Amino acid sequence: MGRGGEKALRERVRELTAAVRGARRTVVAVSNEVGSGIVPATASGRRYRDELGRLNAAFAGECEQVLLVVAGQALVLRG
Repeated sequence: MGRGGEKALRERVRELTAAVRGARRTVVAVSNEVGSGIVPATASGRRYRDELGRLNAAFAGECEQVLLVVAGQALVLRG
């Protein structure tokens, strides 16, 4: 991803986190946790893993409650 793509991605993450912060209703988001598994073999796979991790962290930073669901069990990370 070139610099223009990185800048656009960062701006979209800022827009999303601002929308969550300003929401007047309950927001429920579901996202994959891709950083706990094997290391992707390709550069693009590693980039995806890293960027999704950054997005998840930014999104979670705006939430009152954060859960991690593993094997059907909800673990409270915040809340």
